[in-house]
Amino acid sequence: MEVKTYTMADGQYFKVINKSTGSVIIYGELTESNQLVTIHNVEFISEEQYETERPKPDLYPITNQN
Repeated sequence: MEVKTYTMADGQYFKVINKSTGSVIIYGELTESNQLVTIHNVEFISEEQYETERPKPDLYPITNQN
């Protein structure tokens, strides 16, 4: 199992793809002060693709009104 390390020099926006299933595990953004270390496949994407594809937070969560 090969572990790879990525920095902002590789790209800013990325998605990590499960090697076994091909499904997206996570979308993310690298900065100068962090790095990504993974055994899975990484695809660097444009900012536009990142904003379009990544899950958005639920701004209006359903709450229990009891």
